[in-house]
Amino acid sequence: MNSWNEGYFTDSTYTFGYYRELSPNFIRWCLTLKGFVAPEVDENSRHCELGIGQGVSANIHAAANPGKFFGTDFNPAHAANAQELAKASGADAKFFEDSFEEFANRDDLPQFDTISFHGIWSWVSDENRRHMLDFVRKHLKSGGAVYCSYNCLPGWAPVAPMRELLKLYDGYHTGGGCNRRTR
Repeated sequence: MNSWNEGYFTDSTYTFGYYRELSPNFIRWCLTLKGFVAPEVDENSRHCELGIGQGVSANIHAAANPGKFFGTDFNPAHAANAQELAKASGADAKFFEDSFEEFANRDDLPQFDTISFHGIWSWVSDENRRHMLDFVRKHLKSGGAVYCSYNCLPGWAPVAPMRELLKLYDGYHTGGGCNRRTR
């Protein structure tokens, strides 16, 4: 790609939301309910989130669970907010401002018991999806778990008209200030 943001949306920041599905204990519970052997959640656990957004969920999980938490978000404002939350809470968490490719190629990361990406899969390019899968291949422990959610219909059906209106507004009113592909 020929711009620094590699197709990521960087004109504004993501919302401040909490997503229980990213919790290592919730992942463990869901796997156990389905009869799978789930990774332990203890002081030796390592957990990672790709695309941490503002870092709210990652920081809550880091503060409420044993083990170490890691994550990345390409948007500098997101990474900075996540780092500030970790510092304020004293949680054992390390957050980075890396692209998925850069994060996959880091040599200072452990093997992870869980790797999560919530809502990111739907919004990034095929190239970035390959980098995410490369990260999983390199950094998921044997017996570890991956959680991937994505935005699709029918779940997004109620807000799709609003999304289209906002895209039109951005395109016509502001001269197309968004720097990401929308389709």
